[in-house]
Amino acid sequence: MNELVFRTNGTWDGTTLFNNGFEVMAAQLFVELRAGRDEWGEPIDGGIFEGAELTGLVRPQDDPYAPWDIFPGRLTLDFPGYSIVMENYHPAVYLQNTRIFLNGENVTDRVVDLYVDINALDDVVSAYITVYKNNWFRRDEVITHTIV
Repeated sequence: MNELVFRTNGTWDGTTLFNNGFEVMAAQLFVELRAGRDEWGEPIDGGIFEGAELTGLVRPQDDPYAPWDIFPGRLTLDFPGYSIVMENYHPAVYLQNTRIFLNGENVTDRVVDLYVDINALDDVVSAYITVYKNNWFRRDEVITHTIV
């Protein structure tokens, strides 16, 4: 099982990735989750329980063309102001077994998108999470947290 911990202070020099306690020299950390959509692709309440697609991989610096899967396991992403944790310990990585926490709050049943692309080779840094917010008396909404 992988226990990945990604931390950054916002600079390349202040960015680290550890797996099971050992530093990983990575060319890229990539995670993309698309969930909580109806048949027209519109966001709906229910998160991963309404269907999802997940890609999570690490490309090592010494061989970027041989990526390895993050899951099954746990991924902790610590950015300035944001902490995201994704867990899926099922050997076949059944998406129903995935749990997602945003700043300590379980958003598994409200997540719409999670996208993280930390790519040192191409100097690309992008991360955001979108969650569905059900309002009782007003129109429902989606909230996108732009992380970097």
